[in-house]
Amino acid sequence: MGGGSRQSHAATLPPDRFYCLLDELPLHLIPRHAARASRRMLAQPQALVLNPHCTVCSDGQLPDEIGMQPELISGFALQGTIAWVRDSVARPLLPFWLGPELAAVVRSLAPGHPVSSNLPDTARDLLWRAGILIVADQPRHLASHLLSYLPSYLRESEHTIGEGARFFQQRGYAPLPELIHPFHVAALRRYYRYLIRTGVLHLGDKQSQRRYIAYNEPVARFFHRQIAARVSAVAGVSVKPSYVYLASYLSGAELRKHRDRAQCEFSVTFCLDFSPEPALATPWPIRLDTADGAVTVYQALGDGLAYRGTQVPHYRDALGEGQTSTSIFFHYVPLDFTGSLE
Repeated sequence: MGGGSRQSHAATLPPDRFYCLLDELPLHLIPRHAARASRRMLAQPQALVLNPHCTVCSDGQLPDEIGMQPELISGFALQGTIAWVRDSVARPLLPFWLGPELAAVVRSLAPGHPVSSNLPDTARDLLWRAGILIVADQPRHLASHLLSYLPSYLRESEHTIGEGARFFQQRGYAPLPELIHPFHVAALRRYYRYLIRTGVLHLGDKQSQRRYIAYNEPVARFFHRQIAARVSAVAGVSVKPSYVYLASYLSGAELRKHRDRAQCEFSVTFCLDFSPEPALATPWPIRLDTADGAVTVYQALGDGLAYRGTQVPHYRDALGEGQTSTSIFFHYVPLDFTGSLE
């Protein structure tokens, strides 16, 4: 699991569709800092149970709320078994594909009953890291004794969200560390690299002739919706998605100083990919001209930065020789915005 299996299940999934297959994760594409955290097992043996907010679907079946929005999963590979996971009802609904072995494990679990000690450590860890398994007696929130072993995408508390909101209100921007699950970051990197390599994405737009671009690409739209609640919490107002834009920059590309249009009142720049692979933060920062002066923000892969796109000028210097960088720009407007969302 997580590497070259005897009979690759990924080979049965179309490469031009998005999937996050737990059995065969592209381990080299998981951000290094997140991979180090993922190698830490629970410090002490814990009784694990099936997450009650996990829905296992197969043969094209979908959870009700996803089935009502088929456009959001039009870029997904829907073959096989998918576990749709929430770690609580307030968090995003996230899909994890299961090969035959892990699918059999998950389907054998009885709700509320501890997972067998015979479950191999690798499978146990993968399912726990994905949120398919949770610590027993933890149906609605993460147990406090577990928090120190988890990355921030699983342990963000009301306190840290409140701190981010205060920071945003005061300064017009706020970091959103580990905005998307690192397993999905790896899967997105694989997916978009394939689209670029096969000529699906267009090279060049009005802002830069040295970036591949995609406007409202379906997979990006899915994550656009899933992180909206977190953006609302930081912005301090209820927001709705307007549009999403992917940009993959080639060396020499720059982003000239600008403010965004009305559809980008609340924006998030998400750091998805960078080459050469960074150990921590990438060496190509985004710069903001805030009321308190110029700010330089370095991001690690998987990190987001929320900012007031219509108010805060932002830019990047020329990307270094031999470097490439991919970002997704998630744009939002207040819930009562009545203009075009395009």
